[in-house]
Amino acid sequence: LRAGVWKATGDPHRATIVAGWGGRVAAAAALAYPLGRQLVTGVPTPVTDYILAFVIATFLWGGASASILSGKVRRRLPVLTARSLARRTLSVPHDLPLAEAVRRAQEQEAGSIVVLDLSNAPTGIVSEAAVLATPEERRPWLPVSAVSRTVEQGLSLAVDLSGEQLIRAMQRTPASEYLLVESDGRLFGVLVTDDVDRAFAGSL
Repeated sequence: LRAGVWKATGDPHRATIVAGWGGRVAAAAALAYPLGRQLVTGVPTPVTDYILAFVIATFLWGGASASILSGKVRRRLPVLTARSLARRTLSVPHDLPLAEAVRRAQEQEAGSIVVLDLSNAPTGIVSEAAVLATPEERRPWLPVSAVSRTVEQGLSLAVDLSGEQLIRAMQRTPASEYLLVESDGRLFGVLVTDDVDRAFAGSL
């Protein structure tokens, strides 16, 4: 069924969804078979046949439901693009007080903060959760680098990533924030995992 729909529509994800619904129909048919046989033949169906039909139907329904969900998920993945989900970024020196960094970010309406080293290269991404957890009275005395995560391998992603490639890149190095860079190495912005989750949930 999946192969036929795929060939007819050219859409493998739609084919997966249709095949999943076909599996649900098969599950319902398996569950109804013992009763239908009894009604047609007039011969009572053993209880064991009902139990077996229930087990088979449950198995088929579970597999079909998983296929439908998988098809829907993969069909929606292309709407996720790192570039469109990126937050505007403020770059600050590593020793700037956190309070001042937050003030500048609010003033410039930046949704993220990147820490720069002495050569102005990005070395850290400020953790939004860490900032919120820091009492305001401590922020003037705390350098912004104290609430940032070092940009290690896997935390710097190409801004043109999208769909399944984007999700796989994030899964390889799980984090709350990622640095997004252009093909020439220029900083574009910051990708926040929560933003990706919300965008994906909203697309389903």
